[in-house]
Amino acid sequence: MRMKIRTWLALVSLTAALMAGCVQRVPPEQATAPVTGSAAVELVLYTWTEVTELQANQALVTEFEQAHPGVKVRIQNVPGSREAMQKLQTMFSAGEPPDVMSLHGAYYLPFASKGVLADLEPLIAQDPDLNLADFYPRLVELCRWQGKLYSLPRYTSVLALFYNKAKFDAAGLAYPGSQSPWTWERYLALCKQLTRDTNGDGTPDEWGAYIDFWDTRLYPWLWQNGADIMNAERTRCTLDSPAAIEALTFVRDLRHRHGVCPPTTAGERNEGLNMLMQEKVAMFMTGPWDVQTLLQKPTLQWDVAPLPARKRAATLLGTENYAIAAASKHPQEAWELYKFLLSAHSQEFMAEKLDKMPSRKSVAEGSYLTAPAKYSRQVFVDALSYAQAVPNIPEWDEVAHYVKDAFDRIWVGTQSVEGALRQATREVNEALAKARRGPSW
Repeated sequence: MRMKIRTWLALVSLTAALMAGCVQRVPPEQATAPVTGSAAVELVLYTWTEVTELQANQALVTEFEQAHPGVKVRIQNVPGSREAMQKLQTMFSAGEPPDVMSLHGAYYLPFASKGVLADLEPLIAQDPDLNLADFYPRLVELCRWQGKLYSLPRYTSVLALFYNKAKFDAAGLAYPGSQSPWTWERYLALCKQLTRDTNGDGTPDEWGAYIDFWDTRLYPWLWQNGADIMNAERTRCTLDSPAAIEALTFVRDLRHRHGVCPPTTAGERNEGLNMLMQEKVAMFMTGPWDVQTLLQKPTLQWDVAPLPARKRAATLLGTENYAIAAASKHPQEAWELYKFLLSAHSQEFMAEKLDKMPSRKSVAEGSYLTAPAKYSRQVFVDALSYAQAVPNIPEWDEVAHYVKDAFDRIWVGTQSVEGALRQATREVNEALAKARRGPSW
């Protein structure tokens, strides 16, 4: 079985699953940036980034400290979203939470539902500097829990189709999405035309596409076909619907029927991106978080296109949420740091340095689009109009393994699509019913 980090609401991607491969990892001994000098107030900023983003965050923190001479900010960084969120839970349990923290969107609800995050709206109401209206409204809604706003997105992300322009040029094919309608059928036709046996041994060694057959990378296919993971009320799983079965059958057939994508390698977390960079695949679904890695190979000719559609256009909408601890000992200073990190200035800086996709409209539709870039950022911005968030529920960690295991069985071919999805749906709904009844005593 594949050892990828699966996510719910970009459960550990999108993003996140993010920043792997060619990006240098932070050594454990460097995970916490040192504090120098003395200050009346010390704030802890908790993050889960790789070294390049840690350095960019430190540059912003230095700028903040220069404008607030009585405050020092210590960055506590744990690379890897799952590991970081587990440690953060421990810090809250021990009564030692950070003042400001980055939360992967997949893990936001468990924190919000426990009441450990500060309600932001009273702070926003008293301070017009933040300008909530500048954030995309759909992103803001993802940050609410039971009507209250406990976080805001510092960045956003969407899944798009990254493709090798040189391979399309050599085959004399139009780029993906350039011809309307951009459908599953047209996508399949391109995959077939771009799958090649270059050494004549009877087995393809270049493929039209790479498929990540795991939750967040599959959800857009479901949505495009009118299916969903949960019902509208979030009371039951609906992966056994005919539309869901049809969608995943199409994706599974790319490997088992059409042979236009390679079998995946167990334990290789970043295989799809690596194969795109090695020019072994022509198309790969991923997001803005992989741009920096691709730019490390300047000879690679690539761009991004929208995902193909069937009944409707759809892609995954993800966030990296920033929150303030309700128990912060320095709430006013924490709020000042929070505003600075989510400011238009900071988002412009991170877009320029690391290609982070802004969550503010003024930045995303302003300097982010007008700045020179090797790829079409317009594709990302346009996708915000039809991107969809996973219907997150606080209990998902308790049941997600049923879905993961079903997807694995489908992909390796040990169970039919219909059989696996019906089994997973039954198991999820039984586990949800038990979890929501609470302990029986």
